[in-house]
Amino acid sequence: MDILKVRPRWKSVGAGEGSRRLVLPLLSLAGVAALLGFLLLTVGGESPAGQNKGRFWMDAGYQQNVEAEERKRDAEYDEGRVLDIVGVKSGMTVGEVGAGNGYFTLKLASRVGPSGRIYANDILGGALAELQDRAKKRNLSNIMAILGTETDPRLPPSKLEIVFLVRTFHDLSEPVVMMDRVAASLKPGGKIVIVEVEYEAHDGKSLRPMTRRQYLDILAGTRLAVERIDKSLPNPRSLVLVLAPK
Repeated sequence: MDILKVRPRWKSVGAGEGSRRLVLPLLSLAGVAALLGFLLLTVGGESPAGQNKGRFWMDAGYQQNVEAEERKRDAEYDEGRVLDIVGVKSGMTVGEVGAGNGYFTLKLASRVGPSGRIYANDILGGALAELQDRAKKRNLSNIMAILGTETDPRLPPSKLEIVFLVRTFHDLSEPVVMMDRVAASLKPGGKIVIVEVEYEAHDGKSLRPMTRRQYLDILAGTRLAVERIDKSLPNPRSLVLVLAPK
């Protein structure tokens, strides 16, 4: 199990070409979940007859923890409402970068229905395997899992109507390169939707972007234009940016 892999590390972006770049290792939600699952199996032992060997996410205790965390996230942020904000409909072909174990992807798959298609990207194979098992449990057969790299999501070119990055953008190690490659996956008229948590000011300690200004400054270096900034999600710190190729 690759339980100690980290997500793409954030590298600070300065104003000048010669600005120094610093790196902070950060465990992703998927990585933390994987570690919790490993601990659960260590304490509770393997499932009966070893049927779930190597698939920690099939442990009942782990699943309960994940579901509890997702209910908490729904109650605090209700990020599923983004589907209504940007108009995700049945039959659409949509992508997600940084899908992890499927928190948002499963919402997308339910919305587009069997006539639609979801391309779910991540750099952690274990997280994608967990996502696929969760989708199977829900009888969702419209999800295509794609293992990408820190600079290439490997989404199909010129095919997607919308690509989502839900609390993923701040972890990109090469945000400009990645966003331009995400843009290449869009059909004519396609959009990219970034969902993030924003703060009024940077805390001076984190090396990740935290303020709206930081997000917009990074995006200014891409081939994308910000078409819309939405603040209608219930949590006042939630930020939705809708982008389109320039």
